[in-house]
Amino acid sequence: MPQTQDGSHWYDVMPRASWSKYELIDTKQNWFEVYQLNENTYAIYEPYQWQEAISYLLIGTEKAMLVDTLQGIGDIKSVVDQLTKLPVIVVNTHSHFDHVSGNYQFETVYGLDKPFTLNNAKGHDHSVNAGNMTPDTFWKNVPKTFNADTYENKPYQISKYLQDGEIIDIGDRPIEVVFAPGHSPDSLILVDKNNRFMMTGDTFYPAPIYVYSDTSSFRDYANSIQTMLTYQNEVDFLLPGHNETMQPASYLAKLHAATLAVLNDSTPSTVSEAGSHTYQFDGFSIIVRKPLDY
Repeated sequence: MPQTQDGSHWYDVMPRASWSKYELIDTKQNWFEVYQLNENTYAIYEPYQWQEAISYLLIGTEKAMLVDTLQGIGDIKSVVDQLTKLPVIVVNTHSHFDHVSGNYQFETVYGLDKPFTLNNAKGHDHSVNAGNMTPDTFWKNVPKTFNADTYENKPYQISKYLQDGEIIDIGDRPIEVVFAPGHSPDSLILVDKNNRFMMTGDTFYPAPIYVYSDTSSFRDYANSIQTMLTYQNEVDFLLPGHNETMQPASYLAKLHAATLAVLNDSTPSTVSEAGSHTYQFDGFSIIVRKPLDY
């Protein structure tokens, strides 16, 4: 949230020290920060808005894959065009606005054939996400072309429907698609075994993980975490959709243990005024609603 219960602000922790490990790429704009994670992988980060959303550009020998397109605040396509001349496939880890709002800029978008996804692909007018674009949600460097008072999520076309377990080969770089519902009905993870990466979207990031909305399912989430755990010997790093990148894959076991603790009610929770329960663990927390049979 823009402001926490103790009166601190999200930007009080900025800049996050963990990003200094990676090479900062100059893309001649000041909204996104672009970091090179390895020879063929880039993180495109929005550090100046409270979502701190992260997109990933995966470069193959024939194509590139853009994992999420963020909030539509800045011109993400102009950044991608500087990083690669290859044809770009967009794959979203899920269709919440902070992951798909730049989709409209790209010709090739792969998505899920689910009502939740198809509805979000229609776009949303200003009234739907206006509350996420208030002055206190920004820190600095807001693009001159951006107007929070008219912000909207533009519609986009889905070029191809993805299947669970499908392999997308972008050229000597096969990316496995794994459905992982829970945070949203259309959440998925992407496994890049060649580089030992797992793109987790909002299924995991090192911060409060939201599994309490009307379109979330904690039962589905717990099952998805079990599925993710089966990849623990095939990946070294988790690449989340918010806050910080390149988290150790050891979080998979911690996340699995955390979901079991929530299910078994074996750890205390903090209850908000709205009735949601927050369970705190080492490096992250999980926010749910009760009862858990949803």
